[in-house]
Amino acid sequence: MTPAPSPYGVLGHLDVPLGLGLLRLATEGRPSEEDATAVIHVALDRGIRLLDTADSYCLTDREAHYGERLVRKALDAWSGPRDDVRVITKAGLTRPKGRWVPDGSRDHLRRTVEGSLKALGVSRIFMLLLHVTDPKTPLEESLAALAELQREGLVEHLGLSNTSIAEVRQAQRHFPVRAIQEELSVLDRGSAARGLFELAKQMGIPFLAHRPLGGHAKVDNLLKNRAIKPIAARHSVTSQEAALAALLDLGPPVLPLFGATRRESVESCLRALRIPFGARDRADLSKTSFAPTADVLASVAPPVIPAGLRKLEPGEGPGDAPEVVVIMGIQGAGKSSEVARYTAKGYARLNRDELGGTLDGVVKKLGELLSSGQTRVVLDNTYGTRASRYAVLRMAHAHGVPVRCRYLATPINEAYANVVLRVLERYGKLLGPEDMKALGKEDPNLPPPQALSRWAANFEAPHVDEGFSVVEEIPFARRVDPLFTGKGLLLDVDGTLRTTKSGEIYPRDPDDVELLPGRRAALERWVNDGYTLFFVSNQSGISKGSVTEEAVMAAFSRTIELLGLPVAEVVYCPHPAFPVGCFCRKPLPGLGISLIQRHKLAREHLVMVGDMESDREFARALGAKYMTAEELFPGK
Repeated sequence: MTPAPSPYGVLGHLDVPLGLGLLRLATEGRPSEEDATAVIHVALDRGIRLLDTADSYCLTDREAHYGERLVRKALDAWSGPRDDVRVITKAGLTRPKGRWVPDGSRDHLRRTVEGSLKALGVSRIFMLLLHVTDPKTPLEESLAALAELQREGLVEHLGLSNTSIAEVRQAQRHFPVRAIQEELSVLDRGSAARGLFELAKQMGIPFLAHRPLGGHAKVDNLLKNRAIKPIAARHSVTSQEAALAALLDLGPPVLPLFGATRRESVESCLRALRIPFGARDRADLSKTSFAPTADVLASVAPPVIPAGLRKLEPGEGPGDAPEVVVIMGIQGAGKSSEVARYTAKGYARLNRDELGGTLDGVVKKLGELLSSGQTRVVLDNTYGTRASRYAVLRMAHAHGVPVRCRYLATPINEAYANVVLRVLERYGKLLGPEDMKALGKEDPNLPPPQALSRWAANFEAPHVDEGFSVVEEIPFARRVDPLFTGKGLLLDVDGTLRTTKSGEIYPRDPDDVELLPGRRAALERWVNDGYTLFFVSNQSGISKGSVTEEAVMAAFSRTIELLGLPVAEVVYCPHPAFPVGCFCRKPLPGLGISLIQRHKLAREHLVMVGDMESDREFARALGAKYMTAEELFPGK
């Protein structure tokens, strides 16, 4: 007889539908290794066969893979059926100085997997989840790297953690997604409301619910939760046990991953399995629904393009036949010039900045236009997520009109540059945070830097599986002005060219300036080769009041005097280091763009020299070559 399929997918049949998460056994406030091992053994002895860990479950990067090594030691010392235990680990987060910093780059993921194999003592990882999406790395790169590791046989199954429906759909184009891990509890039902639980059910894969009690910092909130209190009292159990029973009542594919640092906590979580959760308990939870809205449910289901829609071809148009065109991309991508092609052919334009209101208002206006017979419409909002695009697709399809997506694939650094150029053109100078904020109220095309970084962090690439008839990706190409031929050497100052006699990090007066050795001789060779010198510096001390602007300028003048070489211009950012509200603070490219424009510099002849990672990123944002101070001034 063929065994019934497991309700938990590749995890198999689990007699105890719970997993032990090792986060609290490996991070801040953790118990001793001996006590942690005892907690794991208690869980295994009570029938738990799922352990959840990560390479970043540690205190700092110096002890990366601590949680995985803990799993290995616990299993090596356990006398039970080790082959029945499923270990899930994760990659994509780092712990520099105890902070949580994403890194989804191809090289990091490969190094992590190699380290995890060694830490776990296995030749192949049973299941690896991408821990988070890294805003600095294209998700496609991370997914492709994971798929490559799987093809090489280093990983058996792959899944996603802290994710979205769009990212799951995107991942499915690279590998079979075998698990989704998200926070889910009575206190936080966001992942269910966003449809991820429903998606896992449809896909037949486990939904690994971490923080099932709301997380260590919030667990006491269960004691006063109005829905949980009567359930706990009725069954004579703790609020935590009642809350866990509420999750278990959802049934497969939910698998709560509880954390514990004491054996008593393990025993308490296991008692939740024996609570006879019934109709009265569910009635108490009626306002604590785990069900998504009808709109979310519709967006979870793979979209079906209505029959009879006109077929769209890539690259055609603008034309005379009905179509809705969604032009999307990051702020500063150049959507306005693209949309002009369509409005010139009679397409109606819908843009929230012009209409005011919300994206829902734009969709309503789209419906009105289509109903009135205006069946050629172009929309040019940013539309960075599947959710923001879904209503447009549904409205167009309801009126029998196909939808074309034109995605301007403008990298964020080029978008930064475009916004800076727009600022220089309109206002003649770079703007500080207060000016940006004030002018942005009237100028919708003046987004702050944070708006672009948020868009990039939340971006979900468009795909035909959303319901688009065609998705056309337009690569970014910057037009090169043939008059821009100058050679420029951009120089960071403090730590690169000069130090202080007093030992302070920055000079507060010109007499404290001391030139670092070998600077003049090395730079003179660049000047003789036709390069113009520029100083580019962050001077946030001005905004903090620790140094005056006059003192900063006097120190720059003294540096030039000691250098004895012509410096064409000194530019600096006087604004706060955090939060960044201007485009002139390195690594943002404002200062460099302004120099390029004023001095007609060619990017292929532009070199940035510095001593910090922000200098390297600044060069990357400009499209300039980067050299460290050690490289330009070797042995000095």
